[in-house]
Amino acid sequence: MGTIHAESLRRLGGVELALASKRSEVLHELAERLYVPCALRFESYEDALASPRVDAVVVATAPADHTERIVRAAQAGKHIFCEKPLGLSAASVEKALAQVEHARLERGDFGKKVFMVGFMRRFDPAYARGKLLVQSGALGKPTVLKCTSGDAEYPAKYQRDLGYNSMLLDLAVHDIDLARWLLGAEVHRVHVVCRSLVYPQLAGLGDADNALALLEMDSGALVSAHFCRAFNYGYNVTSELVCERGSVYLGELKRPGDAVRVADPAGALSERIAPVFRERFEQAFQREMEVFAEAVRKGTLPAGAPGPLDGLAATRVAEALVRSWQTGSPQVVQH
Repeated sequence: MGTIHAESLRRLGGVELALASKRSEVLHELAERLYVPCALRFESYEDALASPRVDAVVVATAPADHTERIVRAAQAGKHIFCEKPLGLSAASVEKALAQVEHARLERGDFGKKVFMVGFMRRFDPAYARGKLLVQSGALGKPTVLKCTSGDAEYPAKYQRDLGYNSMLLDLAVHDIDLARWLLGAEVHRVHVVCRSLVYPQLAGLGDADNALALLEMDSGALVSAHFCRAFNYGYNVTSELVCERGSVYLGELKRPGDAVRVADPAGALSERIAPVFRERFEQAFQREMEVFAEAVRKGTLPAGAPGPLDGLAATRVAEALVRSWQTGSPQVVQH
């Protein structure tokens, strides 16, 4: 993700790109390819934060590191973009956000520095069109959202001493945010069943490769979601939004940015599934960085851009899903 965001930022005008990574070889190879001068190559996060030339940071490290990274960025007076999830527990995210607020108040930065979270589906042309259709009221009130999200395989490097359900705490947060944003409602109660059907070893690590979840929204709408890290054929993120007077199919067409099909005579089915998330959401990732860069210039996030409270809300719901998985029963979300 760090490479993807760096490439997106390099395409923007008026943005000076710096890179930070403890992996020296990776850092310098990417810096050479993206024409980043030596003075803006940092072999530690701390060195990057100490630089007066760095105005904003894009955090794209392991999820377990996110809370510490955002707190340090706030203490250094930087604008923040953090990949999802903000953390692996609601308590850790709440603590980090309180520390961010305290640091910004102490520095006099509160209300002047932006904080954006990496829920890129909000910037995907297909999902953006779906949101506009909901807002227009053309199809009536949304009633059911059906989601499918997953990868071709579960990377072997993640199958070591995981110790937490990444299916729910890392992958599912995308669909949780999608449901909150697309339906304009909060999640009230959840129920999930997780299985290790393709990679049995995941069961001993507290994870799974398939999960089916039901989310009950406070608006009365229902959300069903299939999470998978064993599709084999490619990267699949598709959604069907059922409304009172029709349905909207999102993510089905083969070209990025054209992945919308409305249930009418003009609809068409997909011919090809994107092999990896980078291809499917190429336009969304680019637009995401454009929005963040503009927000940094203006000192404020635009309406609809995901902020830290959206990240916290998604983790609270994900935690409820974990409780449901552990207990085998529905769980009310603690807002």
